[in-house]
Amino acid sequence: MTDNMARRGTKGVNPIKRWWRSKREFHFQAYTSMTLLSLGITLFSFIQLFFMDFAQEASENMVTLIWVGLIGGAFALFYVAPEFFYFYDKKQTLSEILDLDSRAEVMRRRKEAEIAADLLGKSFQSRLKDLYERMGISIPKRYSTLSTRSAEPSRIISEEE
Repeated sequence: MTDNMARRGTKGVNPIKRWWRSKREFHFQAYTSMTLLSLGITLFSFIQLFFMDFAQEASENMVTLIWVGLIGGAFALFYVAPEFFYFYDKKQTLSEILDLDSRAEVMRRRKEAEIAADLLGKSFQSRLKDLYERMGISIPKRYSTLSTRSAEPSRIISEEE
């Protein structure tokens, strides 16, 4: 019994956290949606409460609801917006790398591009794989099973013939 007490208590991962971590390709879209929703609720509540004379005309329950929207939206925005901007920065970085024409520059920023593509999901990974194929850069094993955008139109053309 003393052996168990001396060890650090490691609990299993919460099922919700496990599910969230397994859906990596949807994190950017989810944070974008949550940020826009929180910003919309906060702005709507702020405008209703302070600029539209809503507090004088509405019932007590509606004023309370608007205050809850204002405080709740601002609180949610406080936690969600930094994550959104982190993912947005990664997306911008990857977009810059995908627009490069220099093979040497792509090779120099390869690690940065792969981290960003892994965070953003399969569509960004396939775009990075497409860039690697065009530049003649060796493709990492984890990207070898992905289809590229340039391969998809050729299948459509061959099906029409």
